[in-house]
Amino acid sequence: MPMLVSLAEARDVVVIVYGIIGILFFLIALIVLVVVGFAAKGLIQTARGLLDESVKPAIDSVKDAAETVRGSTEFVARTAVAPVVRVYGAAAGVRKGLSVLAGLTGRSKAK
Repeated sequence: MPMLVSLAEARDVVVIVYGIIGILFFLIALIVLVVVGFAAKGLIQTARGLLDESVKPAIDSVKDAAETVRGSTEFVARTAVAPVVRVYGAAAGVRKGLSVLAGLTGRSKAK
């Protein structure tokens, strides 16, 4: 290899070597990026598989339990609560009616 004659030639050699090294690092970074991308894609698919196998059935069973509770409360409301409310409503109406009638009879005697 001949001796470098000037500083300009040394500069040119450094620029060329630096460019080659930069291209090599860029290609290595690109390969690493592609590998990490495929690994992330595989991890996401694995996580989705786990969700489909374990979480969705649990959510479905919780929904079924909620529907059962809703049906039970509607049944109790129809069979137990509604008749009691009707009886109390009727009793309150009779009591109010009697108090109104008692108020009317009391007024007529006072005059």
